[in-house]
Parts: sequence; C-alpha cells; structure tokens
Amino acid sequence: MRAPLSRIKKIAAMVSTSAAATAIAVAATAAPALAWTAGPYTATLSGNMTIDAGTAVTCSGSTLSGDLAADGSLTVTSAGISGCPVGVEPQDLPWSGSLGGGNASISGFSVEALGCTYGGTINGTYSGGDTLPATVTFSNQKVSATGGFCLVQSVTLTATYVFSQ
Repeated sequence: MRAPLSRIKKIAAMVSTSAAATAIAVAATAAPALAWTAGPYTATLSGNMTIDAGTAVTCSGSTLSGDLAADGSLTVTSAGISGCPVGVEPQDLPWSGSLGGGNASISGFSVEALGCTYGGTINGTYSGGDTLPATVTFSNQKVSATGGFCLVQSVTLTATYVFSQ
C-alpha cells in the first residue's frame, strides 16, 4: 500500500528543513573568526618593563602606536620608553608585527642604550580574544646586540602592554 501523497510531502518537507538546519549549523561553525577592527591603536605599558643584562633594571613607562589591519598584522610607527635609569631610545621605526591565535610578535624591534643597539623579534601572548583591548605580554625575550659598543651581548626583556583603539 502506498502512503498518501500528503504524508510524503510532509516527510520531504521535514527532511528538507533538517538538511537546511544542518547546512546553516555547518556554515556557522566553518565561518572565520571575527576580524580585528582595522585602524590606529595605542599600546600602553602595564606595570614596569624589566630589562635584564645580568642585573635587572626597570622602566616605568612605554607607549607604542601604529596601525592594526583586520588580519591582525600591525605596524609600530611610534615608540617611547621612559622612566629607566639610563636613556633607552627606540630605533629604526617602523617595526612590523602581528596578533593572532593568542600569539603576538614584533619584528624589527630595535632600541639603543648606552651606545649599544639591541634588536630582533620579540614574541608574546595575549588575552582578550581577537578584539581590542587586548593585553599582550612579552616574557623573558632575548634581544641581542646588533651594533655599537656593547659590553653585554644580549639582554632579556619582559613587558606587558594593553593595546586599545
């Protein structure tokens, strides 16, 4: 015996609705993560920056600023470091970097102190999701001497910044 046509239509409608709901659920989970809001940012030091060259010294202020792209790539076009026992001057701006997947990096980082230039890439982590504000922590990052008269060939840097727009 054949099922009445109206029952077949109802079953077909339920299957179609179920398939559509599954497709929407798959599309929602396959959608890319929210992008960063592109535009200018400012990153302000939270707490102190510690620079260890065998003896640790602290700097009480630092600000970075530049532009953040929707994909998390960033440029640092302005940098300042203050409140240190000696002058520390950022060099060779702009620096480049990225924020993504909980990881942060700044490449081309370069500072001069006591006639020696230190530089390289510093890597850290961030919290707060892929939106600003985000707290970025660089812990025990080795920065090597790259030029000048250097008594110490590398230092370690620890600093936490709050990035905001």
